Amino acid sequence: MIELRHLRCFLGTVRERTISSAAEKLHISQPALSRTLQELEEDLGQQLIVRGKPLTLTAKGELLRRRAYDLLELYEHLKAEINSAEQELCGTITLAIGESPALEFLASCMQELQQRWPKVSFSLKSGNEDDVAAALNAGLADFGILIASARAHEYEHLILPWADHWQIIVPEESPLSQLKSISAADLSNQPVICSAQSLQNNEFAGWLGAVKDKINLRGTYNLPYNAYIFARHSRVCMLSLEGLVRTQPGDGMKTLPLTPPLSAQLHLVWRTSVYTSPLCCAYLNMLRMRLDKLQEQKRQD
Repeated sequence: MIELRHLRCFLGTVRERTISSAAEKLHISQPALSRTLQELEEDLGQQLIVRGKPLTLTAKGELLRRRAYDLLELYEHLKAEINSAEQELCGTITLAIGESPALEFLASCMQELQQRWPKVSFSLKSGNEDDVAAALNAGLADFGILIASARAHEYEHLILPWADHWQIIVPEESPLSQLKSISAADLSNQPVICSAQSLQNNEFAGWLGAVKDKINLRGTYNLPYNAYIFARHSRVCMLSLEGLVRTQPGDGMKTLPLTPPLSAQLHLVWRTSVYTSPLCCAYLNMLRMRLDKLQEQKRQD
């Protein structure tokens, strides 16, 4: 049976690339480490490590390396929840999120929670919609943010009272930079970099209309900062959410709104298992309380 010690020894060996160095860092003897690795391979029925200088991984070993990190992280997360005292919350809340200006709200609620319970910490897993869903489904994240996604209804969810708005960043030398806003027709035959997720979710299908097949798609991205560097160097247009990329003096790039405006609804999502965690319930209750206050303020205004 595989035990946690097998995984820790395996990952320690992967990091160090030699049995001697790994044994020293793990504070065990070399024969004991070799025996543990052998037990792991026998239990799985697969060769994981190719002995040599340095050690290398087989394809099955590389797969185990990725999964072992997730398993140990999940165990540490569970241990922190179990050991937390009823009177004092402690542990880590893990959020799987795409980049969005609306995350200011989640950060503010987290700050308030940490002021009440200083032993609470958080962990952020940034990625696209598939990354968020994978983390939630594997139990590696407590909460996630999905942007304009039909998959939100597969989970428990809250609709956040904000929407992210799309914009376009264009080179200053482009004729588009002389316009006050950009319509779908303006993008016909224009070179564009776009979010891969927005294409998968067909967010732009209705907005683009007949122009959809006339755009010169030069590339796609998951997170916008790196994409902006490519857009700046390639001198092409880039569609992104407002507030995530800021042009700098000397970049030669200009930000323009879309007309008609295009927005993306935000959902906070989680699995029902978070209700078994006092820490996650406390955070969820705080989020709901803050949202109720915002709605009350809007009614009064």
